[in-house]
Amino acid sequence: MKILIYGMGGMGKFFYEFFKNRGYLVRGYDKIQEKSEIDEEEISGFDVIFLCVPMDEIEGALSKIARRTKNALIVDISTLKHFSIPHLKRIGVDFLSIHPMFGPDSEIALSNIIVVWESGREEEKVILDELKRSGAILTRMDYEDHDKKMAEIQGIAHFLLFLFALSIRDRFTKDYLKIASPIFITMQRLASRIINQDWKLYFIIQSNAESLRKKVIENASLLDRILRDEREFEKLLKEMREVFREEDSGFLLDASKATMEVEGLDMLRGYIRNIDHLILRLIEKRVSAGQKVALEKLKLNQPVEISQVEDFKLREIVGKTNLNPVIISQIFERLMNITKEEEYKILGIKRRIAVLGPPGSFSEEIALRLTGSRLPFIYRNSVEDVFSSVVNGDADYGIVPIENSIHGTVLSTLDSLLRYDVEVFAEYEAEIRHNLVAKRDLSMKEIEIVYSHPQAIAQCGEFLNNYLPHAEIRYTRTTSEAIELLDDKSAAIASELAARLYKLHIIKKDIQSLASNVTRFYIIRKANEIAESQGDLTCLFFGVDDKPGALYKVLEVFYEKKINLRKLESRPAGTKLGDYIFFVEAERRLDEDTVSQIESRTTFCKVAGFFKRIEKLDVFSE
Repeated sequence: MKILIYGMGGMGKFFYEFFKNRGYLVRGYDKIQEKSEIDEEEISGFDVIFLCVPMDEIEGALSKIARRTKNALIVDISTLKHFSIPHLKRIGVDFLSIHPMFGPDSEIALSNIIVVWESGREEEKVILDELKRSGAILTRMDYEDHDKKMAEIQGIAHFLLFLFALSIRDRFTKDYLKIASPIFITMQRLASRIINQDWKLYFIIQSNAESLRKKVIENASLLDRILRDEREFEKLLKEMREVFREEDSGFLLDASKATMEVEGLDMLRGYIRNIDHLILRLIEKRVSAGQKVALEKLKLNQPVEISQVEDFKLREIVGKTNLNPVIISQIFERLMNITKEEEYKILGIKRRIAVLGPPGSFSEEIALRLTGSRLPFIYRNSVEDVFSSVVNGDADYGIVPIENSIHGTVLSTLDSLLRYDVEVFAEYEAEIRHNLVAKRDLSMKEIEIVYSHPQAIAQCGEFLNNYLPHAEIRYTRTTSEAIELLDDKSAAIASELAARLYKLHIIKKDIQSLASNVTRFYIIRKANEIAESQGDLTCLFFGVDDKPGALYKVLEVFYEKKINLRKLESRPAGTKLGDYIFFVEAERRLDEDTVSQIESRTTFCKVAGFFKRIEKLDVFSE
C-alpha cells in the first residue's frame, strides 16, 4: 500500500512518520516545493492519499488530485466535515473521513479518532486497524451529527479559554506564573496553545457554535447571581456533584508544573525534583496498567512478552527524541522489564519459556501441549536465539526440535547445544501433522507458490511432487512466517493451530509423507542450575584423535558397561578438514566413573544433560 501525505504541515508530518515507522512506502507532497518529495504528476502512483491541508485549501487540493487520479482512496482529516465531504462527493472518489482529536505533538494512544465516513475499501480497514493497534479510540458517527457534537465539545472549551485569555490579557506577565496555582497554569498553557494555531479554523468552529456560546453567556450571568447567595451556591454545587465526580486531578495539576519556565539553581533543583516525582508516579501507573494487560492476556491466552511489539515501541520512542538513542533504549527496556516482572507476578508465573515463533509455529504448538498456556512464552526467530535467551536469563527454559522421524537430526540444535552453556533436562515426542493452508479455498491448479520451513517442505515432499509439481517452492525461517507471505495464489504448509489462529482455509490435511511423522524436542535450561535433573538418559559430546581405533575405544566403554546408545552422530569440529565431534545419547544416566573413563579416551568430553521424557512442564512452581 503506497501512501501519499498531501500537505506536510503538523498533522501531515505526524501521519508521514506514523505509517513510515510501520513499514509502509510513504511520500510527502506540499505546495511548498522544499517540503515535497515528489512532483505533482507523480500523485497518480499512490493507493492512499491523506489530505492534510487547511480547510480553505481543501477544494483546490481535491481538484488537483482529481486531475491526476480517481483510483486512490482519499483520507480526509478535517475538523469540520460540512467543509470537506461535499467536495469529496462532488469529485466522485472513494474516501475515508476521520477527525483525529489530537494535535501533531500529542501521543496517539488513548486519543479519540472520530470516523464519519467509510467507502468499504480494503485500504480503509488497514488504516483503521493500524490506528486502533497504536492505542487510538475509534468512534463512528454520522458526519452531520459530528459537526453538531464538535460545536459542543470543541466550541465551548475553546470559547472559555479565549474568554480566560481575554480577561487576563492586560495584566498577564510571566511573573504571574511564579505565584499561580496549578489550575491557572494549566488554563494559561491551553489558552496559549489554541491562540497560536490557525485562527481561521477556530473562527469556523466558533461560527458553528454560536447558539452554545449564547448559552454559556446566559449561564455566566446566572452563576454571577448565584454567587451572591451562599446557600444558593452550596445548593448548586451539590446538584452538580451528581454529574461531575472527583477524579485523579492531582496528577494532572502536578504535571502542569512541568510546563513552567524556571531560573536559578534552587528553582531548577525544585523543578527536577517535581519531574522525578512525576516520573515515579508514571512508572507506577505504567506497571499498574501492565498488570491489567496481563489479566486480559490471561483471558485471551496471549503471551506476556512479544518481542516484535517491544522492538517496534523502542524504535518509535527513540525516533521521537534527539537524546542519546542507546541510553533512551536502555531506560525504556528497564521500564518494560519491571512491568513484565509485575505481570508475571500477578499471573503466578515463575518460569518463562523461549520457543521458535511467531505464534502458530509447530514449536509453539508443542509448548502449548506441555504448559497449556501461551502466557510464559517468549518467541524467538531461530534455534540459536532460543539458546541465547536461556543463557542470557531472558528465559528459564527453551524448547527446541532435536530429531524428526523423516528428516533426521536438527543440526542447528546440535551445534547450539555444543556451543552454549546449557543442559538438556527433558524431552518430548509429538506427532507432527502438516496441512496445506491458504487465504481462500484454492484448487490445486490455482496454487502457484508454496511457502514453508525447509524441514516441513522435506517432510511433505511426496505430496508436493504428486499434487503440486507446477508450484514454486519457497523456503521460510518458520512455518508461521510462511503464513505472513500468503497472497490469493499461494499456499503454506502449517499446523492446524496456525490455520485457526490466522483464520485460514485448510485445503488438505495430513500431507506429510509418512503417516507417523514424529518430532522429538529437547527442553533446555541454563547449565549448573540449582535443581538437579532426575533424568535417566544422557547426552554428551566428545572428540577423539584422528587415528585408527580412537572411536572404537570410546564405544568400548559403553559396550563393557552394557549401555545402549540410541543415537550416535558426527559433526565437523570446525578446526580443520577431517576433524569431527561425536554426539551420543545413552539410555542410562552415566555415573562419574563412566564419564571419567570416556574422558580418558577422548580429546574432550562435554555432558550436555541428564534428561527424561515428560508430558507436562510446570511454569508455576519455583
